[in-house]
Amino acid sequence: MDISFLKAKGSKYLIWILVGILILIMAIPSNTKNRQTTTSNLEGQNSSLEAKLEGVLSATEGVGKVKVMISTKESNSTLFGSENGEETVMGVVVVAQGAGNPVVDARISEVVKALFSIDVHKISIVKMTKWEEEE
Repeated sequence: MDISFLKAKGSKYLIWILVGILILIMAIPSNTKNRQTTTSNLEGQNSSLEAKLEGVLSATEGVGKVKVMISTKESNSTLFGSENGEETVMGVVVVAQGAGNPVVDARISEVVKALFSIDVHKISIVKMTKWEEEE
């Protein structure tokens, strides 16, 4: 590589090249702050969804006291490649006093399926322990 033009014109070109590289480096976006904000937003949305589902299920006949955990996955891409931060529900766990009764389990499954459009195999329904019922 011939760098004689740098010596002939002094270090003026070298400085401009370094300035250009520095500007390019500064222009590269850093997504760490956005990822942290998105993660905290998703956690807040999960808590909100869980609270709403708990309210609906506890009002359902035979379910009784209930606790819910929702597993989600963030989906950033759309059909046109833009980012929308949309969540996809991957699974739901329901712990309920009335679980174990086939009729109640079917009601819980139907409610969760209707709200989140997920398959039955992604819904887990378990009976609440006596200790949890007393709290």
